[in-house]
Amino acid sequence: MKKNMLIVFSLIAFYSYGQDLDSVIKAKQLRAIGKPLAPFKSQYQGNVFTNANLKGKTVFINFWFATCTPCLAEFEELNNLYDTLKGNDKFEFISFTFETPDVIKEIAEKYKINYKILSISETNCELLIRKSSYPTSIIVDKNGIIKFFRTGGSVNKTKIRNTIFNDYYPKILSEL
Repeated sequence: MKKNMLIVFSLIAFYSYGQDLDSVIKAKQLRAIGKPLAPFKSQYQGNVFTNANLKGKTVFINFWFATCTPCLAEFEELNNLYDTLKGNDKFEFISFTFETPDVIKEIAEKYKINYKILSISETNCELLIRKSSYPTSIIVDKNGIIKFFRTGGSVNKTKIRNTIFNDYYPKILSEL
């Protein structure tokens, strides 16, 4: 009897904790919206790349790292999103990671990534994603203000495609 009660109590506590965690994540996401994107500085193809490079453009930013399974699962559909919008000169697609240039090159080749991947410190990644989890995707307007912020991901291809093309894509279009 005591063992059964312990199991029931554990399940209730686990379920309640999960609900609280979802609330914390959603609150973090909502707090980010309407705030400016934190400053960053990185090297890209031998040039310095900062917030100033993004002025006047709607920007989609994705944060990932190499051992994050949901991060890797998104790459195919993120490539499709990039391919859909790459011809628009008012749009910029960038990706941030704290991985080394060698790891970035390996991942970019393996997943055939054509958009910009910028390497910044893990501390700077955490600052930009407001200490959220990975993957994180952000949409920033032409004035550098965060308009959309989502953290977390899936490994289900249908769910990933729906998120990218039913959530991200329309929000990007509304900012262009």
